[in-house]
Amino acid sequence: MPETITYTGTLVVEECWCGIQHAVPQSLVDEQRRQFNRGQQQTPIYCPLGHPWIRSGESETERERKRRERAEARETALRDQLEAAERSARAYKGQATRLRNRAAAGVCPCCTRTFQNLQRHMASQHPTFAEKSDA
Repeated sequence: MPETITYTGTLVVEECWCGIQHAVPQSLVDEQRRQFNRGQQQTPIYCPLGHPWIRSGESETERERKRRERAEARETALRDQLEAAERSARAYKGQATRLRNRAAAGVCPCCTRTFQNLQRHMASQHPTFAEKSDA
């Protein structure tokens, strides 16, 4: 009479890389999956033909590391864009101040010629024009 085995655990059907399907205890599958997701060395599972197999692909640890790297890259890119925008705003403010000072001094912003009547007009009618800030 053949010998029988009584097993009270749960078996799951897995497939080896050779293509054969076989039943494996759920606890062993769960432990191997935990090891895989933590990036640890996995306990191999053997198929009935004697082939060892382990899980392949990206582990949860690897996926999390890549997500973190992408988030850091986005943060760096946003910081660089913010700094560039601030530099651009400072440059525009400086340019506006320069043009305002030249106009107050009677210099045409287009042809850079000086007009004494514009200079007198600015000094008498708009004495604080060049003092305004671009805030």
